[in-house]
Amino acid sequence: MVADLIVGLVPTGVRTAEVFGDVADVSLFPEAETAIASALDARRREFATGRHCARAALSALGRAAVPLPPDEHGVPSWPDGVVGSLTHCDGYRGAAVASREDVMSLGIDAEPHYPLPQGVLEAVTIAPERPALAVLADSYWPTRRVRTASCR
Repeated sequence: MVADLIVGLVPTGVRTAEVFGDVADVSLFPEAETAIASALDARRREFATGRHCARAALSALGRAAVPLPPDEHGVPSWPDGVVGSLTHCDGYRGAAVASREDVMSLGIDAEPHYPLPQGVLEAVTIAPERPALAVLADSYWPTRRVRTASCR
């Protein structure tokens, strides 16, 4: 498991796991399997790999693997006392989790490293963040296929 994109962007106490591509033969809990029973194969692999990352992140937090079925909005049902987030895009899957005692809420997102459509950066960031994101994009991610952004 490669952990170099989001690990440096999250606060102390947050545990992460990420992979580039999909992990073969991920076993899902029955509750999660039911949630994607009718999904296309590509979606099933994406979903399963996301759950694989979540289990690895939970393990790094000292928590056992548990079913993470999606709620009615598709959001994973995290264990009591845990906040977490999953992200996926073309060629990348990631998870971040933390104890609710340490972090009130948590959200991550990754997108392919393409120029953003007009107006998106302004919609998801505040003006003081944009110069720092531009420096990061130019210096840290110039050759990566995936970029991450921290938003408030």
